[in-house]
Amino acid sequence: MSLNSFFQYFVPKEERFYPLFSQQAENFVAASTALRKMIHAKDEQQLESLKKEIKHCETNGDAVLNHIYALLGSAVITPFDRSDVHELAERIDNLLDRLDDCGNILYTRKFHEFDNAVVAMTDNIFFACQSLQQIINLLPSLNNGKGREIARVCNEVKTIEHECDEIYGRYISDLFSQPLSLVEIVKRKDLIQVLENTANSTKYISDRIRSLQAKSS
Repeated sequence: MSLNSFFQYFVPKEERFYPLFSQQAENFVAASTALRKMIHAKDEQQLESLKKEIKHCETNGDAVLNHIYALLGSAVITPFDRSDVHELAERIDNLLDRLDDCGNILYTRKFHEFDNAVVAMTDNIFFACQSLQQIINLLPSLNNGKGREIARVCNEVKTIEHECDEIYGRYISDLFSQPLSLVEIVKRKDLIQVLENTANSTKYISDRIRSLQAKSS
């Protein structure tokens, strides 16, 4: 161990990253909740209100991300490697961006109804976001006996994302065999694609956390 590493061992790690990540988890859970409600919105006014909720969560997330970057530049010792903190923050921000994309497409494409596959995708995204919130809230205890629990919930997210992959594949296969107009096909393809991208983003976050867990074990 180098002398510098020896002294760093006694320097307290910056703990303010954990509450900031928890704030981001609150943002993406709230956004996924609003997205789920958009599928069942009864009128355009409610649809617009929910879209604005998602945008508000995404905007709040940008502010938290900037706070994380500022703290990353000033912290002496971070909870993980600086690159790991940075990448986790980026992946969470990407999830919020994808949720905002979903809200925009649901609002602007003027859908009259939604397939069961779309309902299942939004439900799964919501469940994955809830699981990610649980994981992020356990991060401060990563080295205090909670590693196994974090791994278990990460596997839940992975299972949910795989289910979304299957839904997406079946949906695309069936979409082009239906008697729909080209405009309707494009609308539905755009929606299912952005939902698939959002589901992928949840897995990217859990994969990064699994990597952190492997480094700390």
